[in-house]
Amino acid sequence: MSSPSASFFERVLPREANNEYRGSRIALYTFYLLMLPLTFRSFVHFLTNDSGVNAIASIIRFPGDPDPNVVIYMYSALWGSQQLVMLLLYYLTIARYRSLIPLMYATMVIENAFRLVVGSMHPMTERHFEHTPPGAYGTVPMLAIAVVMFVLSTRWSADAPKR
Repeated sequence: MSSPSASFFERVLPREANNEYRGSRIALYTFYLLMLPLTFRSFVHFLTNDSGVNAIASIIRFPGDPDPNVVIYMYSALWGSQQLVMLLLYYLTIARYRSLIPLMYATMVIENAFRLVVGSMHPMTERHFEHTPPGAYGTVPMLAIAVVMFVLSTRWSADAPKR
């Protein structure tokens, strides 16, 4: 097991993945709470007929023959499948490998940063939506939460919880 003086790199990528979490309890409990919206989001994108594109994100249906919405839904469902893979890793981390929680927060930081990059590379206007989608409000706060929790998850002390 790594000591409280372990390098920052070893706190994010420990030599041994185990169930001994040494970071802040706030980061641990926030990780648990984040699983609720992430689980909902992942299953909606993967399982619903429109992948949540129209029903939740309120993206308009596009006209055309063949129907371009089929392609949009398929790619959104593929994105949902990727989200489910990450969700599986998050739940495995909770169950067996809590020492990897800092790494999982790092993936959340990267994902949300990429969402902002993609949104600026391929901007959608209000003409694409019936109303503002939840992702428009949630990405920046989620990025901020993930950054703060990442930092807290890597701050170890000698009396930090081990489980």
